[in-house]
Amino acid sequence: MNFICIFSNLNVCLIRIPFVKNIRFSPAFTARCLLLGCLILTQAGCQQLFHAQDAPLKGQTVTVSMTVPQPPPPAAKPLQQGSEQPVPQKNPQSPLDSRLLPTETSLHTDPLAIRNQVDVPATSQSKPARAVIDKAGTVLVNKTVAEDMVLRGTVLIKGALVVAPQATLRIDPGTRILFASAPGSAELSRLVVQGRIVANGTLQQPILFAPALNQPLAGDWGGVVLLNSEKKNSFDHCRIEGAQTGIEAHFSRFSGRGVMVTKSRTGIALYDSEAGLQGCSISRCDRGGRLADSELDLRDSTLQENRQGIDAQRSSFTLSSVKVLNNSQEGVAADQCRFRLTSSQFVENRSGLRLTGGDGQLFLCRFSQNRESGAELVGVRVRISNSSFIQNSGVGILLENARGSVVGSVFSDNRAGNLQNRGSEPFAALLNWWGSADEKQILAGIHDPERKNDTALILFAPFLKERPVTAP
Repeated sequence: MNFICIFSNLNVCLIRIPFVKNIRFSPAFTARCLLLGCLILTQAGCQQLFHAQDAPLKGQTVTVSMTVPQPPPPAAKPLQQGSEQPVPQKNPQSPLDSRLLPTETSLHTDPLAIRNQVDVPATSQSKPARAVIDKAGTVLVNKTVAEDMVLRGTVLIKGALVVAPQATLRIDPGTRILFASAPGSAELSRLVVQGRIVANGTLQQPILFAPALNQPLAGDWGGVVLLNSEKKNSFDHCRIEGAQTGIEAHFSRFSGRGVMVTKSRTGIALYDSEAGLQGCSISRCDRGGRLADSELDLRDSTLQENRQGIDAQRSSFTLSSVKVLNNSQEGVAADQCRFRLTSSQFVENRSGLRLTGGDGQLFLCRFSQNRESGAELVGVRVRISNSSFIQNSGVGILLENARGSVVGSVFSDNRAGNLQNRGSEPFAALLNWWGSADEKQILAGIHDPERKNDTALILFAPFLKERPVTAP
């Protein structure tokens, strides 16, 4: 409709203009007229649009502007519910937010963290963990020695070092051999000798066997084990610390001079084995010596401050010039053994000596200041001569079905009596010094229940009038 109106108005105008009739329309002029007409049509349509739809805007100035927008910034993510503030950006100069640190739950879910927590003290008051010694000139891990070998310097053994039956292991003076469990194993490290071991330490340069830890404790490593080795094994001036068993022999034999075993569960253990030791010291062990069906010759040595000095069963042992001092239980406890004790001292133990069964002799021995009896003899056959039983808190000798004799010895100042009989076997206690020449005073220190029935089992007369010079 708009186009029809426009053309009608155009024709009217042309008729009313006189000079238009005489004009000839060329093609170029015609094109220009058409273009002008299109412009007029466009303007007329826009005016009609504004007039029809925007009638309220009549008489008002309308300004239309166009602005090209910039790309919008990324939308910020909203904070999580319950968060007090956003996590601060990382700043190397400021401390980390506590929420960025590992929590207790995350530590427990990390196997590495759990393993590391074993060595961390639970509280600040806990004792610090013992340092591990891992520096050594030679490191051997679960090694078997098939040929002769010499160890010197500082040697670290992880796991077991096994000496094959055909090989000999020699250890030079001053060598330090440290033991640690093998990686990934909880078994104690040991030196196992099937062949031969020659440890040639000296008084100035002893050989050390110890765990790879400072401040060693009993049971930190296994010990030296002789297994079916009947060759000439020797330990000269060796110090053994923190072992489960210092030297343990099974069907083997060895000798030792100047061996020191300390802070171990068992100092020396013999099982069906033989050992000859001289000038040795065993201290601060749960048990100084353990014998089972074995033979021990111990001379010029000391068993001191152990829970028990020697525990022997079905064995044969000789103690010569041995000091058994300050052990919390028996200095020596033997069951069904053959024994010979010479020039030895049993002082400040709970009980100096307890013999059950077996037979043997005591010569020039001293039993004094023990917290209970000097010697307990139960079912044993024994010969005692030139020995001393003095100042014990219990009785000098406690007899229970023991057979034998004591002669040329000294009994005095034992708090619970000098001699006590609890059995039914006779025992000869003739020619001894009882601390007095008065017979009644002597009888007061001898406890023999059968004497009341005129069937005394302990014979003490004749007795010595003075202390014998030969008794210690």
